[in-house]
Amino acid sequence: MKFDYIVIGGGLCGLTAGIRLATKNKKVAIVSAGQSALHFSSGSLGLLGYNNGELVLNPIENSANLPSDHPYTLIGPEMKQLANEAKALLENAGIRLNGDTAKNHFTLTPFGEIRPSWLTLNEFPAFENADEIPYKKVLAIGLKGFLESYPSFLAENLGKAGICVRVETIDLERIATLRKSKYDMRTITVAKHIDNATIEELANKINSIATDGETVLIPALVGLKDPKQIEKLRELVKNDLYCIPTLPVSVGGVRTQTLLEQYFESLGGTFFLGDRVNKGYIEDGKVKHVTTTNLGDDYLEADAYILATGSYLCEGLISNPNGFQEPVFGLTVKTPENRDEWYSESFFSPQPYMSFGVEVDKDFHPIKDGRPVMNLYAAGSILAHCNSLEEDSGAGCAMLTALHASDLATK
Repeated sequence: MKFDYIVIGGGLCGLTAGIRLATKNKKVAIVSAGQSALHFSSGSLGLLGYNNGELVLNPIENSANLPSDHPYTLIGPEMKQLANEAKALLENAGIRLNGDTAKNHFTLTPFGEIRPSWLTLNEFPAFENADEIPYKKVLAIGLKGFLESYPSFLAENLGKAGICVRVETIDLERIATLRKSKYDMRTITVAKHIDNATIEELANKINSIATDGETVLIPALVGLKDPKQIEKLRELVKNDLYCIPTLPVSVGGVRTQTLLEQYFESLGGTFFLGDRVNKGYIEDGKVKHVTTTNLGDDYLEADAYILATGSYLCEGLISNPNGFQEPVFGLTVKTPENRDEWYSESFFSPQPYMSFGVEVDKDFHPIKDGRPVMNLYAAGSILAHCNSLEEDSGAGCAMLTALHASDLATK
């Protein structure tokens, strides 16, 4: 099968690239194995939250202080424009967000810790100052039998910030059957059972216990497929209400993934879901075609390719005691010869291997055997020299490099 462009990987990076190319009236295919890192999203997207361990308030300004081989540095002065376009792309897909490119805001983790954010889903807390959470009194809600939220930890950490927190557990009769097995009281299973009647029951029970002036915080279980569900709940509850992330898998992340997939397909894109690119064939410095698990002896061919397979979590990079490999094309993954330099013995220190990845030239062509592959572009967490975990830059790096690589591919 022949396409103008083939995107390998269907997470946030791959979908961003696919959407960008499809909006330019290109014939685009995305090959996606399935679950992506988006499914583990907390509901917030980071652009650049930390640099060398220091909190970043203005990510665009601070990006000028990054190393010369960092992906943001390679993008250059277009970074601000691309960040704004990334937000617009998400909103065009129907994803409602708080935040902007000019300044990081702050939100809450599942345990009530404060973290910086670039963009946050509309139902989650978002406030301007890290040392000034704008809630005087909080009602932290738990659900009977639910295993993946911790309102007591939330209350303890918010209490340290001087906030009066009260914890209550609600018993929702409409999901009572799930409690017959503790394995069913997981985030996505519960979320699938929350219909309009359950939302009304939840709202009524919250209203019966909430007092004046309390901000209500509930586990992020509402709106798995339809963001209007959370809007309805917030309308029915008399107090201000926000969602707190649960442990993965994330309702907000899965919904974001679904909306982006639908947007891509509405633009005419082809989505090969549940398939995996096994091997890419390179001849004379260009990708000739790729083969996939499901297509067997058939292959996919394109004018250009975007590699957006992610890092270790999604097996875009694989490792063993002897080294690190990019499995599709056998691209160069540059690592120190001394194995002791791959890691830090301190568990809580930045781990060097987290910044290992594919080496690219100034036009984001990955390197193989010392030469750039001229019709292949790499984007996202597969790129070297970016520790997105330490920087809290994963979403920003995924989207901005995807947009930039897609633009370079269409020049």
